[in-house]
Amino acid sequence: MKFALAQLGNFKMPYSYDEELDLSEELNGFEDILSLDTCYVHTMIKDRGENTWLCEFKIKIRLTLQDSVSLDEIAYDIDVKSEEIFTKDESIEDATIIEGLTLDTREAIISAILENKPASQSSYEFDDESEEDEEEEEKINPAFASLKDLL
Repeated sequence: MKFALAQLGNFKMPYSYDEELDLSEELNGFEDILSLDTCYVHTMIKDRGENTWLCEFKIKIRLTLQDSVSLDEIAYDIDVKSEEIFTKDESIEDATIIEGLTLDTREAIISAILENKPASQSSYEFDDESEEDEEEEEKINPAFASLKDLL
């Protein structure tokens, strides 16, 4: 959502709202994201000083990802909390600098989704070969059995 900075000054803080976002256009370029549902976001904005706000997000979205092994479709739910500081003050570290006169939360929401999306996803289960390796190590050649006691 976009807010004019003058508009934020008129809100009683903390200010919260819910919104539904269609992010398909922004997330369309990621080849492992086959489709996505509507994104549900609850946002709470808190005043943190002159031209500085903390936005706390509760984000829920279902992505349909491509299985990295079988290439089948896999549903992946993201239900995450995230927060971002927005400010006009360039001296504040780890904050999103507000360009112009509008605070726009959309990019922060997209970033939170991408940070919580797995790099690769697979429903394929691999056999654990480590058990076989342990069994092979326990088998000792009888010719070397007496050397075992030296260790």
